[in-house]
Amino acid sequence: MTTTVTGATADDLDAGRADVRPALRRLGEIGAFGADDDDPTVALLASVRMLRRLASVSLATAFGAWSQRMVLEYLRCCPPPEPLTGLVAELRAGTVPGATALAPAVADLAGTGTLPVHAVRDGAGWRLSGTVGWASNLFDDAVVVTPARTADEGRVVVLFRRTDAGVTPTGPHDLLGLRGTGTGGLHLDGVVVGSGQVLSDDLAGFMAVCRPAMLLLQTALALGVADAALTAAGEHLPAVLRPDAAALAERRDDAARRLEDLAGDRVGVHPGDLARLRLAALDVAAEAVRLETAVAGGSGYLAGSDTARRVREAAFLPVQAPTYGQLRREIAAAGDGRR
Repeated sequence: MTTTVTGATADDLDAGRADVRPALRRLGEIGAFGADDDDPTVALLASVRMLRRLASVSLATAFGAWSQRMVLEYLRCCPPPEPLTGLVAELRAGTVPGATALAPAVADLAGTGTLPVHAVRDGAGWRLSGTVGWASNLFDDAVVVTPARTADEGRVVVLFRRTDAGVTPTGPHDLLGLRGTGTGGLHLDGVVVGSGQVLSDDLAGFMAVCRPAMLLLQTALALGVADAALTAAGEHLPAVLRPDAAALAERRDDAARRLEDLAGDRVGVHPGDLARLRLAALDVAAEAVRLETAVAGGSGYLAGSDTARRVREAAFLPVQAPTYGQLRREIAAAGDGRR
């Protein structure tokens, strides 16, 4: 599936010579973003497996698909008061990009940051002003989901379109790779969102509902990169490094088993379990890429090599919110320092 879906090469997507829109549409065509009547647990497990496979070929493609899948998850978990049937169908088809801009919510709820978008009452809806500093899939008429703070220190989660009046793109970020993901920022000036575009007025509750899928799908991204790095390293592995590779593969397999178990049955799962699982996957991905670079030698140091691309991919993984540091702080704050 992966080579057919990605279309453009992973290097082209990484360098920005192509973008992920064709891949999103192809994923939509084959039903990878599910259907309205899917069992949520079955659908999540399928998405975990899909993203892991995609990330083993192109993290840019997998990241774009992750953003698309998360917007659909938000709409499933917290449907707005007015049905968005047509929009959901377009998101599932991959014809309308889905952009998730919830990174500030993690910092806000932890008390380490402030939401950069504020909402002022406008009849039954809101007017948004401020900035979205970072979101991906910001193509065309993308659907953007973002949190905003209100004058009375409330929090709302709303959606709007990139083409709405008052929305000005600030341009794509010059990333260390993953440039084909449409990642950039937005400036909002009095953007009108109606009551039917409000997903929640309880940010903490919203994140509690959506966070398990978010962390599980992010874990799949890391494991996919680890898969690719371990496979590449195995092609030229000297005998002295085989025990290291075997130990890493065992850790990777353990994380993969835990991922599938949690995706298949989230009942009674403690949030700390999800945080520790993603941390474990991040560590395995980083170490697998380091092993690959050690084995590849000079050829892997060439900027256009697959090894160098995976170095860039692995560098992004701990930056994705909740970041590595945020996950560690959350576990520590809960009085549980176990890894």
